[in-house]
Amino acid sequence: MSNDGMPIIEDRASPVPIAGLPPWQLLIVDDDESVHRATRFALDDFSFEDRPLEITSAFSAKQARELIVERSDVAVVLLDVVMETEFVGLDFVRWVRDELSNPHVRIVMRTGQPGFAPELQVIRDYDINDYKEKSELTNTKLLTTIYAALRAFRDIVRLEKKSDALREALVAVEEANLAKMSFISHMSHEFRTPLNGIIGLSEMIASEALGPVGTEKYREYAWDIVTSGKQLQTMVESVLEITEKEQPLVLSRFDLYELLDEFKRGYQSAPGRTKEPRKTGTRLMIRADRNDVIAMLGNLVTNAVSHNRAGCKVRITAQRRPDGGLALSVIDDGDGIPQDVIDRLGEPFNLMAAPYLAGTAGMGLGLMQTRRLIERHGGTMAIETEAGHGTTVRLNFPPDNADG
Repeated sequence: MSNDGMPIIEDRASPVPIAGLPPWQLLIVDDDESVHRATRFALDDFSFEDRPLEITSAFSAKQARELIVERSDVAVVLLDVVMETEFVGLDFVRWVRDELSNPHVRIVMRTGQPGFAPELQVIRDYDINDYKEKSELTNTKLLTTIYAALRAFRDIVRLEKKSDALREALVAVEEANLAKMSFISHMSHEFRTPLNGIIGLSEMIASEALGPVGTEKYREYAWDIVTSGKQLQTMVESVLEITEKEQPLVLSRFDLYELLDEFKRGYQSAPGRTKEPRKTGTRLMIRADRNDVIAMLGNLVTNAVSHNRAGCKVRITAQRRPDGGLALSVIDDGDGIPQDVIDRLGEPFNLMAAPYLAGTAGMGLGLMQTRRLIERHGGTMAIETEAGHGTTVRLNFPPDNADG
């Protein structure tokens, strides 16, 4: 007996699970016992995907609430509207969806008094999945209704399980990435101390700070150690820039042409560099983080110079785009990049054997950092290349960054 004196009828013998799967759970909610008996009779031999039905009856919304809380696996509810009160069935629907937060169970409204719950209004205002008048619900229509409801319930549960699995996989990937980046950052910090010692001591030997080394070849070797040490130090610093927390943008207004002139003057040692004279009085104003722009230029020019044949020419251009944004391009006439490598460009720590990814002192860090810097300005990095005809890497700043 339930608390309000009405019996809860359950199948006398629970259906035997088939293929290790439990029966489908069906809950009948109606205050008319004859409706329960007729429904059970119609569904006596029902089976869907080799799984039978297990039917439970409740004669009031109150009993139904207790049952659906206990049985979270209820797949379908056949629900009457008028029981304890005229609209208690509709209140039950809101309670299931809003308070119990159960979006899975399929609710089929069955009513013998459609005047209390007009079909269009109920379908529109309540989260039910089907609406049937008892007078029109033949055995065949009842069976097709249950098949459709169970099929929808099955699909929803499958999708949620896949979604949960995907979320777990994403969490695992994020945790693995954090662990990897933390390890790389820690190791990079550990490399700094011995590297500084190697560079400092080899500079002392190479410069003969404490006296002549005795053999000229030893002094050359010492300078080689200094050069190699500084290259390794640059790589370590690049790793740290990627793994450490990003500093906020420091936006300022400046002339992009003026910055390019300054950058080119400081890059005299880059082989193959050509300097394009700027028209007197022309200005191209931009609002951006000046240090970021210099870093992006440095990465792109270094890549173009280091990863191409000797004598490769490198140009830098800047212009306003038709949409009002700005395009900053680094163009070389080198070997180009194979098409199958383009998708890997900009990935961190990519050691694939491709010029822009793992050439001289290359781990793909420069392009990865450049893409990160332009994206935090709200822009994009585009790469155009053709084998044997060079590469253009274009940094597209959005119109918001254009100033004047």
